Amino acid sequence: MPKGLGEHQFVAINTAAGDTTLVAAQAVGVTIRVIAFFILATTAAAVVSFQSGTGGTALTGPMTTAVGAPIFSVDAAFGNFETATATLLNLHQTGTVQLSGWLIWCTAS
Repeated sequence: MPKGLGEHQFVAINTAAGDTTLVAAQAVGVTIRVIAFFILATTAAAVVSFQSGTGGTALTGPMTTAVGAPIFSVDAAFGNFETATATLLNLHQTGTVQLSGWLIWCTAS
């Protein structure tokens, strides 16, 4: 059975933390679906990944970016990946490099 998708929402990425909650956990039975993202390391190379929950299930493999060389996804109408139900979307990085960018997401239920 296909999932119902919510309205697209936008989040700014501006962090130098090892783990950053990009989107808070949603209601029971609702996932966070990532439609597109853009991440830029501004001060040093960075290795980042998206997780379902902090320290949780990896939604992407480790992605390495050099200073000024962004990591980005294509705008996928049905999404690139999604969290488990009622679970936050975490951006994890090894180290503490300044990351900037944006995220487009929606709910799926």
